[in-house]
Amino acid sequence: MDDQRGASLARAGSGGRGIGAGLSFEALVANFHAVVLATGLGADKQLGIDQDPDARVIGAGDLIRLLNSDPDARLRRKGAGPGSLGTEVVILGTGNVSVDVARLLSKSDLDFIASDVDDEALHQIAPNPMRTIHILGRCEPRLAKWDASMVKELAEVAGVHLSIDGTPVLGNPVTSPRTTVNVWFQRVPVSIRHHDGRVRVTTHRTGNSTLVDHLHADTVITALGFDAAPAQLAQFGDLEASNVFRVGGPATGRLGNLAENRKLAAGTAMDILEFLRRQEPQHRAGLAGLRDRLSASAVSFEAWQHIDDAEIRRARPDRCRTKFTTRDALLAAAAGPDALSSISPAAVAAIGNTGEAK
Repeated sequence: MDDQRGASLARAGSGGRGIGAGLSFEALVANFHAVVLATGLGADKQLGIDQDPDARVIGAGDLIRLLNSDPDARLRRKGAGPGSLGTEVVILGTGNVSVDVARLLSKSDLDFIASDVDDEALHQIAPNPMRTIHILGRCEPRLAKWDASMVKELAEVAGVHLSIDGTPVLGNPVTSPRTTVNVWFQRVPVSIRHHDGRVRVTTHRTGNSTLVDHLHADTVITALGFDAAPAQLAQFGDLEASNVFRVGGPATGRLGNLAENRKLAAGTAMDILEFLRRQEPQHRAGLAGLRDRLSASAVSFEAWQHIDDAEIRRARPDRCRTKFTTRDALLAAAAGPDALSSISPAAVAAIGNTGEAK
């Protein structure tokens, strides 16, 4: 691969810009030797069972995006905020996401030291320690999709007692646990109903629908995988060209674990290199060819460094950073202390010229 083609692939970088609003997919394909669609899967997979609309059911992806300060998190857009999850929850699914959610909800304040969790969101959803977490899976234990290391990490959270089908994971029950996590396999969800101000989850045993169980909780969290959000399908679903490569969710229809995604990324990189070697050398303008189509709010790598620096400098005590949770605040930080005039005054006030929270 010659230097010119490498430049139009590797050095392009611009954030805060969507495809379709003045910047077309065709323009990307024409200006770059290769275009990679690595947009992930943005929507929690639906249950597809009898579900009461009044029952409190939240997607794991929505919850994790909220705690990770995603400005577009759906739970953040609720008028009064997400509200408390209560002290007893049911998590549906036995993959890494379900374990990650259980771990986040099981931690004490001390366990979040040096993290960048959204403290305001965390205190909204869990103002009190989570007392009981039930994790339900359809499959046998040996077929669970989680990584053993993540289960071990959950079991080792101080104050947590973790059992699988009634058997303690670490051998001996934790004395007076802060949070009890019970994993139950071969439980097929049948319905979720609003019942006496709480949520009742009805399941039957895998292979025997006559063995029915009921669990009562304050909230149900679904961790059954992810689908492409409607906006993603509308934007990228039918996009095809010889120099377009899909990786991760857009290619496989599922989100793998970190190790799997690293292999997929490496494989896609090799596919791109092989594709470029077979092409006749030709000039592509790269990002320079799109300059007139990029608005002033497009975010460069240097601007992302401004955001990084501002979030670190405004970190609350015992946190490695305090992330911005609105696009206006992110754009204000991206602009840097000398270029804030085009950003709304409210956003500028949120960080100040030094990047400190006011």
